[in-house]
Amino acid sequence: MRFLLLTALLLAGSAVAGTPLPDAPHVMSSGEGKVSVAPDLARVTLTASYRNTAPAAAKQSVDRSIEAFLDLAPRFALQPSQVRAADLSVSEDIDYDERDRKVSNGFVATRQVTVELRDLARLGEFLDAALAAGVNEVDNIQFESSRAEALRAEAREKAVAQAREKASGLAQAFGAALGPVYSINSLGSFNSDGYGANSLDRIEVTGSRVHRSRYVQPTVEYSERVSAVFELKR
Repeated sequence: MRFLLLTALLLAGSAVAGTPLPDAPHVMSSGEGKVSVAPDLARVTLTASYRNTAPAAAKQSVDRSIEAFLDLAPRFALQPSQVRAADLSVSEDIDYDERDRKVSNGFVATRQVTVELRDLARLGEFLDAALAAGVNEVDNIQFESSRAEALRAEAREKAVAQAREKASGLAQAFGAALGPVYSINSLGSFNSDGYGANSLDRIEVTGSRVHRSRYVQPTVEYSERVSAVFELKR
C-alpha cells in the first residue's frame, strides 16, 4: 500500500512536469545547485546614434564616432575578438500631423558595438573614454565570469547530488530503497547577481561633459536545476 500510495502521489506532480514515468513504483525529485564568484569581465553594449536632415550626414557622424571609439582598443588592451560592431542602420523618423500627412523628423543613423572588457578596475575609465569618443548611449553592462562553463558544470553536479539526496530521503521515509535512475530532465541554467545589479541599463548622454565613476562589482551566481525519476526497490 505504501508503494502504491507513493506512486499515486508522485504521479500527479510528475505528469504535470512532462517527465517520462515508469510503470513500476518510483519517486521523482528535483535539485538546484548554485555557485557564486566575483566576475572577471564585463560585456558592455554601446550605441552611437545621430540625427540629421540628410541621411549621409547622420551616417558620417556615426562613422566618426565609431572610428574614434575603435581607436581606444589598444589603450584598454582589447583584442579584435573582444570587439563586435553591428551593421549600420539608417532610417527616417516619421510622424503624422492631424490631417494624416507625413512629417519627417530627419534621418537617424545608428550603430551598436559590444565590448568584452577584462580589466574591471578600468570600467569607469572605459565608459568615460567611449562617451568622449562620441558614443552617446550605454545600453547594457553585463558582469560575467570567464569560467562560466566550468561554473555551470559545478552547479549541475550540486543539483544532481541534491536531487538524489532528496529522492533517497523520500524513499527511506516510506520504507523503501532508492533504485536506479529512470529519467533525467534538465530544468535549465541561470545566472544572476548576488548583490547590487549585475547589469546597468541604458545611459543617455545629453551633453559633452563626462563624469568619472566607479562601479561596484557584483557577485555573479550560476545556477542549474534538474529533476529525475528514480525507481524504488522493496
